[in-house]
Amino acid sequence: MAAVSPSYDSEQYNQRWRNAWDEGLQPGQAWDRSKASPAFTSLLDLGSLDVSGKRALVPGCGRGYDVLELARRGSTATGLELVPSAVEAANAFINGSNLGEQAKNATVIEGDFFTYADPQGPFDVGYDYTFLCALHPDMRSKWAETWAKLLRPGGQLITLMFPIDPLRDPSQGPPWPLTVELYSQLLTAQGFKQVSLDPVPEHQSAADRRGAEVLGRWHKL
Repeated sequence: MAAVSPSYDSEQYNQRWRNAWDEGLQPGQAWDRSKASPAFTSLLDLGSLDVSGKRALVPGCGRGYDVLELARRGSTATGLELVPSAVEAANAFINGSNLGEQAKNATVIEGDFFTYADPQGPFDVGYDYTFLCALHPDMRSKWAETWAKLLRPGGQLITLMFPIDPLRDPSQGPPWPLTVELYSQLLTAQGFKQVSLDPVPEHQSAADRRGAEVLGRWHKL
């Protein structure tokens, strides 16, 4: 997960993530879905997003399911997590996979999305899922600014938006309720162009997320 604005008690806010991981969060518990998102893997299967040979970033990657899936498709993928025990769990999962040599292209490191700078420069692809909704609302503009810095011109950002629920109390979170319009407002202000927006089919969402997910693609100008 990610750090929050200095106007908030970041230690207290982030302690919930530390507690969950330090207490031994298991696959399938809480936000852990035990596998890469079916909506994301379907997008990769269609071939419209070619990640082979490209560098990808996944902030708030959890156990690294999506990071490993990107490596499976030929990407050099980096996941970011604030919590050391989350990093340990993710790399244990990756190293224990049956991906063989390709698993070497999947790495999860400890780092803060808002201050991270990769030594190889900006990334080609970014994937954001259950990340923006974990941030305090005051961090949303900074979230978009940071993605603009971390992706190269011509790069692509994939946002699997959740929870898209206009009926939820916007003051209650995390996960903080979001809207497609909010994503568009934040990202277009930072030089992103919308490529596509597609509601996620129910069979590609977990039971408690059906009807509340939208897959967005954005091109960094």
